[in-house]
Amino acid sequence: MRAGVCPTDALTVTGKKMTVQQVMLELRKDATQYRRSGGGVTLSGGEPLFQHDFARELLKACHEQGWNTAMEITGYSTRDIVRDVMPHADHALIDLKVIDPQVHQANISADNRIILENALCIASLTHTVVRVPVVPGVNDSKEAISAIGRFAKLMPGVDTMHLLPYHTYGENKYAFLGHPYPMGDIRNMKPEEAEPLVHVIEDLGLKCHVGG
Repeated sequence: MRAGVCPTDALTVTGKKMTVQQVMLELRKDATQYRRSGGGVTLSGGEPLFQHDFARELLKACHEQGWNTAMEITGYSTRDIVRDVMPHADHALIDLKVIDPQVHQANISADNRIILENALCIASLTHTVVRVPVVPGVNDSKEAISAIGRFAKLMPGVDTMHLLPYHTYGENKYAFLGHPYPMGDIRNMKPEEAEPLVHVIEDLGLKCHVGG
């Protein structure tokens, strides 16, 4: 049953399939704002590289309009896809959560070696900022953040990190998908709690912002 004809309004439309051309029609409505603000278009997710053909063509279409482009990514993709898509983005905002492979596997159920290898490649292809979702009890120690900072210094051209204090804003997305929220027992982190970690990053010679 489609959400639009549900008699009790119990269903919610959370997305729809669109072509690049359809998305561009929507984006052009804000073209004046892009010119005035100097801003542009950011592809986010999830992981936009999972739809890499669409992402590449949308980025190219935005550039044809003279718009600045960015991608928020995890880096969990193949090297061929990274090399195919990322040169078309003016900026990459890549999440690096943990350097220790065992901690990464235990909390994310994925090997982070491909992420770290891709991070080095992405930084060689476009301007890159490292973002760290800081999760209490997982990577909120000075040691964990320092390890990420030291890796970031190996990434070509990277001079800035963003620390993103953990919050539960994404919990409703799990509800829409009918999945239990796996981090419901972790408390929200106040921005000021990240301040000691800012100094760790700055001591490495990188700029650091809380939020971003």
